[in-house]
Formats: sequence, C-alpha cells, structure tokens
Amino acid sequence: MIALFAIGLMAAAAPPMPRWTPAGMDHAGRKIEIDRASLNWRSLQRAWWRVAYPEPRRDGTVEERHLDLVDCRDGIAAVIRIVSLGAGGQVLNEQVDGEDLALQRLSPPTPDTAGETVAREACRLRPPPPPPRKPASPRRK
Repeated sequence: MIALFAIGLMAAAAPPMPRWTPAGMDHAGRKIEIDRASLNWRSLQRAWWRVAYPEPRRDGTVEERHLDLVDCRDGIAAVIRIVSLGAGGQVLNEQVDGEDLALQRLSPPTPDTAGETVAREACRLRPPPPPPRKPASPRRK
C-alpha cells in the first residue's frame, strides 16, 4: 500500500511531458522550438526552448536547450540555463546562471536573434488566464 502511494506521489510530482512547438528560425536557418508545457498564463515565463544542429558540433552537440526568464509585460528576458546534448541525449555541457542572476540581468533581447524570437513567441504561445472564480452564493436557510 505504501509503495503504491509512493508511486502515485512520484507520478504526481513529475513535470509535464514537453510539447515542442515551432517558434521560428535562428540566424543560421535552424528551427527554434518552444516547450509549451513550460509556459503559464502569468507575465513572467520560464520558457524552455531548443535548437537542433543538422551536423554535430565539434564537441558532439546535436541539440541545445535553453531555459530563459521572459517578462512578457516589459518585453525583457535573460538566460537561466543552457544545456548541450549529444546524439544519445547525454548532457555534454551545462551552464547554469540561476534565476536570481537572470532576474538581475533582465533586459531587452538583442534584435534579430533566437533570444528575441523566443521572448516574443513565449509570450504569444502562453495559455490564457483561468476564468475568474464565481463568487460564492449566499447560503439559504
């Protein structure tokens, strides 16, 4: 019984499966995809995005995944994390700046870059806010 509870708890705590959605192209013509499962309806986004390389880079990287902090209200963004993946999905390199540092570095993305595309598209693709709660009706006696 305890084992079943623990399995259920782990399943409930697992992050949602990625939902990669095309978001545009980078300067080299590679497809940029945003994980819609990482987006929420609020103005501050923690958006995962990726770009795949048609040929492995010198270090064996075939895909880069980025986690960016994006403020949709002010149109500013900063990198939180960059992960370089090999052909087998193994992590080859990881740069982690952290959210605290990203909050200090928030600034307008450089024009005509993948960062600008991601900031714009993450805000466009985020889900709508939930409907307002209906006020509780008074109880009748």
